Amino acid sequence: MGQDAAALERFTLQLENFERALARLAAVLKRSEDDVVRDALIQRFEFTFEMAWKTLFRFLLLKGEKVGARAWDVLPAAFDAGLLDDAEVWDRMRDYRNDTSHEYNEAMATEVAAFVRLAGFPAMQRLQSQMARRT
Repeated sequence: MGQDAAALERFTLQLENFERALARLAAVLKRSEDDVVRDALIQRFEFTFEMAWKTLFRFLLLKGEKVGARAWDVLPAAFDAGLLDDAEVWDRMRDYRNDTSHEYNEAMATEVAAFVRLAGFPAMQRLQSQMARRT
């Protein structure tokens, strides 16, 4: 398998992981929110965000872009490449993902869950559509 074929395979697998994670996040968003559902929503958000930026990373590499392998390197490059439409929302997702994975605070959990419902999930859906158009 050539280098391009291997890069395409890695991207394809990463995109599938992102799409599965997004579907799981969508499923929990359909539930009425209580503290258990909120916790599940946040965990699925964290995982889906990880799959999203790693998908962007693999896509950018596939297209020949030189980009660092950390979310704070990938997100600006993805925005510059026209893959993301709202840099502020993605920056907030990155910050919320970092905050929620290191400590638990009920007020923060409520804030993050509301953000995911109103802005984070729709942004991830737009990324999924963007990937479908470009691949």
